[in-house]
Amino acid sequence: MTVVHPGSNARRTAEDPHDGPRRRVGPLAALDGRLPGAHDLLLMQCPSSLRPLTGGELPDWARAVLRVHPWVTVGRAPAVVGDPADLPYPQRCTRDPEAAPELWFPVTVRGPRPGQRLDALAPWAAVARTLRPEQLAERRQRLAPERLARIPALALLPEVGRLVADHRMPWGPIGAVGYELGSGVPVAGPLSPLRLVLRSPQPVSRRDALQLRRALTKLPVPIQAELETRHGSVQLADYAAGSHSLTLLTAYGPREVHDPWFPRGPFA
Repeated sequence: MTVVHPGSNARRTAEDPHDGPRRRVGPLAALDGRLPGAHDLLLMQCPSSLRPLTGGELPDWARAVLRVHPWVTVGRAPAVVGDPADLPYPQRCTRDPEAAPELWFPVTVRGPRPGQRLDALAPWAAVARTLRPEQLAERRQRLAPERLARIPALALLPEVGRLVADHRMPWGPIGAVGYELGSGVPVAGPLSPLRLVLRSPQPVSRRDALQLRRALTKLPVPIQAELETRHGSVQLADYAAGSHSLTLLTAYGPREVHDPWFPRGPFA
């Protein structure tokens, strides 16, 4: 069994002219030159192929959810290559037995009740479409006006975009708002916070982080933003506050670091 970091390069495939990139089911390369990373949404062509991390079969509630809305969220953990004994090839999906070993991604299934989640592994061969957080804000126009009026976190996306644009960082909504924009399932509520990922492969100054943090806190919705570096993510609020020690969330677990762009010490 081999571990692979999400986001590594792969061959390009054709774009779906109707709604973003789509891939055939099978051992093909990534959609847009990359493999899924944390917070990406995956549309499962064969959701029954998911394998719970705790072992066994999918619970009934997860099967019911995936039958109607087969979207899952990629977690922050290593992908697994191969066919471990406890992760057999999907029995309900057709797969070429002579194909390369399967690539399994850590995902979360969102349940119908608040806080209900299932952590699982999803085979790359069963993924039909991926959506990055950066692709989600523009999908706001697909929602009904009354939905936008009822959910402040959705209504404020254009204003957030204007504030972040001043700092030239690619960004996107995650959490309940991101899931609703990607899947179309109305999971966000009137009191839902707006969670954001801010792509920052290059260092951001504390001054710029503080300026952005102050601008976001003036909005009438709780904002939870994270800076995504090449090594993981840190909370914008913690970094902007000038904390000497920061918690860097990585694929191998949290690490205490002083500089999230140049963390010292080896990763697992």
